[in-house]
Parts: sequence; C-alpha cells; structure tokens
Amino acid sequence: MTTATVLIPTHEHVEPLRHAVASVQQQTVQDFELLIVGDGVADVTRALVADLCAGDERIRFFDFPKGPRKGEVYRHQALQQAQGRFVAYLGDDDCWMPHHLEVLGELLADADFGHTMQVGIGENGRVVVVPGQLENPSFRARMLDTMFNCFDFTFAGHTMAAYRRLPFGWRTTPADFPWTDLYMWRQFLAEPWCRARSAMVPTGINTWTHLRPHLSDAERAADLAHWHAQTTRPEFREWLWREIARQFAAQAVSEKLELIRAEAENRAQAESLTKIYKSKSWRLTEPLRGARRLLTSKRPF
Repeated sequence: MTTATVLIPTHEHVEPLRHAVASVQQQTVQDFELLIVGDGVADVTRALVADLCAGDERIRFFDFPKGPRKGEVYRHQALQQAQGRFVAYLGDDDCWMPHHLEVLGELLADADFGHTMQVGIGENGRVVVVPGQLENPSFRARMLDTMFNCFDFTFAGHTMAAYRRLPFGWRTTPADFPWTDLYMWRQFLAEPWCRARSAMVPTGINTWTHLRPHLSDAERAADLAHWHAQTTRPEFREWLWREIARQFAAQAVSEKLELIRAEAENRAQAESLTKIYKSKSWRLTEPLRGARRLLTSKRPF
C-alpha cells in the first residue's frame, strides 16, 4: 500500500498547477501517488499534465468533461482507484511546505479525519492564520450546525478506510450551499465513529486568489511561485511561527481586555443596583411595590 494519495482537482489554473505539483514532489514523504482530476480542462492543461506525467510515474491524470459545481463527483471516481493509506488534498493554486504529508500522516495515524493549520494570503498580501480544534465537541458541532469552516481544502486529509465508510463520499454540493469543502467535511464530522483531530502546525499556503479575481493565470502563477519558494526556506518557516505567535497573542490580549471590560460593566451595574436597594426612597416605596405585586399576581378563583 502507498503511504499517501494526493488529489489535486483542476479546471482552468494552468501555470499555477505546475508549482502546486512541484510542492508535492518536494515532500519529505516520497511514497505517494498524485491524482490530478481534470474538470473540463483545456488542451493547454492537458499538455502540461502530460509533461508532468512523463517526468514522474507517480502522477496520474483523470480527464473529465466539465461537471456540476466543482466536479466533486469526479473526485469520488478518482478515489475509487486510490492506493494510499490516507488522502491529502491540494488546491491547484496553493502549495505545501515540505513536511505537510509527514505532519498529516502522523495526525492520521490515530485519527480518521483532520487538518493542519490554515495559512492564507489576504487581499493585501498579509499572512492570515486560522486556528482550529476538532477535538473540542463544541467546535465540531459548530462546523456541523453553522456556516463555519476553519480550514480549506488544501489542509485537510483523511484515511481511505474512513472514506469508504461514508454514506456518499464526494458528491455535488447543493446550489444553495456556498462551500463545497465544508459540505464534504460535514460527512465525516456527522459520523459518531469519526475521530477528528487538528494539528496546529503550519504546513501550507493558501493563496486565496479568489479574493483577487483580476489576476491573470500568469500573475497567479508568479504569486504562487513566490510563496512556494518562501516555504522551502527554513528562515521563512521560523518567521511564520513567530507571526503565528504574534497573531495568537494579539487575539488573546484582545479577548482578555474585552472580558475585563465586560466584568467591569457588570460590576458597575451591580454596585448601582445595590445603592438603589439601600436607598431611603427604595425602603419608603416598598409598600407600594408590594401592593402592585399583589394586584398583578394571578389568583385561582
């Protein structure tokens, strides 16, 4: 059995796909198969993938016509031929750090479904990190009950054994449901047997190019090439850990200050009420309040 199956769906991102694949090929875990699932691709994509397959026998291409939504049903068909112990997903305009499969594989050694830390690039080029904790029942319930998702497609994974136990697997997301990945994740999270875990380790970069729809394919590729090069540098990964600590600290301080403010407000309200209750006017008007309570109370007749 192969250690990992990597699945990359693609539709129209041609040049970025080359960098996404390169980030897979540079993994510390080299025992993988890479399934590129075409959802109505053009000939230029077919030519690129043909070159990639010729240079790496671990790559297989599934060429499908354009399907509904993001062609989720094609992912299911491709996974019917998967040989990996676990499955990892990668967007065709995202990239992984070299240790992604290693971290995800360790996580899924005693879990059925999980993810690593979401790291995205905002509209202004700022790094955004999103924490998650699937082990927390309340956190897991929120992902099931509300439109809430703390990790994108690129950071998630599951064992093949768990996937085969699901009632459906990848299927077309309803038109009124905005996020195809969350629709899939909920299948795992809804199962009582599913052991879901979060690894708060940064292992990839989500370029969030949907936030910058004006970018051309070449510009998307240049952006991804930049971040891919960054992720291979130890000094960048060290900087990223410091940035994560800074963002988490800022969030913790903000929440602490808000808690202090709320406690102070509640204390001020309590002191104000105490003053009212102890006042002479409150004591003198007590008979009137008692009479009002008597008149407004319901009595059986």
